Amino acid sequence: MEEIRTFINTFSELYNQAGYVKEEEQILPPLEIMNEVCSTLLNASCIREEGLFSSFRVCFLKEKSDILDAYLYSHRLKLEKPVPFTVPALKKLVPATNPSMSYLAIDLSSQPYMITDIIASFSSWEKVRTGELSSGSAMPLIPNFLCKGPGEIDACIGERVIVSYTFGRTQISRSDVFVDSLVADVLRTGSDVSDKERLQFLSRVLWKVSHYRHGGALLILPVGFDETKYLDIKYRISSRFIFNEEKSLVDMSKTAREKELVSYSDFVAKLTTVDGAVVMDKNLDLYGFGAEILTDRMERRTPKMRFLKQDNTDDPTKRFDDNGTRHRSGYRLCNCMEDSVAIICSQDGMIRACTKQDGAVVVYSNIVV
Repeated sequence: MEEIRTFINTFSELYNQAGYVKEEEQILPPLEIMNEVCSTLLNASCIREEGLFSSFRVCFLKEKSDILDAYLYSHRLKLEKPVPFTVPALKKLVPATNPSMSYLAIDLSSQPYMITDIIASFSSWEKVRTGELSSGSAMPLIPNFLCKGPGEIDACIGERVIVSYTFGRTQISRSDVFVDSLVADVLRTGSDVSDKERLQFLSRVLWKVSHYRHGGALLILPVGFDETKYLDIKYRISSRFIFNEEKSLVDMSKTAREKELVSYSDFVAKLTTVDGAVVMDKNLDLYGFGAEILTDRMERRTPKMRFLKQDNTDDPTKRFDDNGTRHRSGYRLCNCMEDSVAIICSQDGMIRACTKQDGAVVVYSNIVV
């Protein structure tokens, strides 16, 4: 399949460009072998067991590899009888694994390929990434493929996604959008929230929303905005929850503040499952949810758009009309409301963020948190 070859070639190119010294166990297998592996993974991704699609990771470690010695919390659990790396065998085995904490290790030294080990890493990286813990352990830093669901594969190093394959499309992931980008700059302007807490909040909210597979939108507008012209908020929230004078994060201890931020993030994430957008300001005060963007009050002309690639150059292959209603409405809102940010999550978990600069709506795609 040409699409899979593009995905594998992109992963190989980006991975080999990474600026750190790789041990032997961190070197990727030949492209043809990875093509065979991903073809099997694609077929396995469409198989249900007990009515559910499974999610799992596979990696490539030689039998005598000692790379895991550097990870005290990781253990190599050897299968007494290796399991064939086939779709029927994966269907039975993968429900026993947790993609957040384990890999299936494949021996690629000869045909047929065999699953020889389960790498159990007992990691807490998800909770660290989303702010539930301030420190913890990561997955072993080895290349791997994460089979997420039907037709979806992520190529990763440890838990970090490098490139994604989704139904024939190869998409390079971005992890910098809320740290070092135009969107990050706009969110900082006029906000009293620290960069660290904003990132913790957005990471946890978007992590939750992407896993709900419902889709949703988060609109972050300037403090003191007048939303009545372009928004109809069905469920208004009169209080400002934790980010207000009565219950300020600044006055809490570090532990209490982290717990409160996690609780607030989970609360906001759940609101996105209601049809319509969640509306906040840059201080992360919550104004309501179930909001409708009143596009009929906006200029009907298509906004000037800039869809950015990973290197921040324009992608001429993407157009405004190629997007669904939720995305187009977010683009139109940012076009009409200066200094605002719309973050849109599709039902497939793909995250985009946009804002306006120099008369054009700038869109960042394939965001990972």
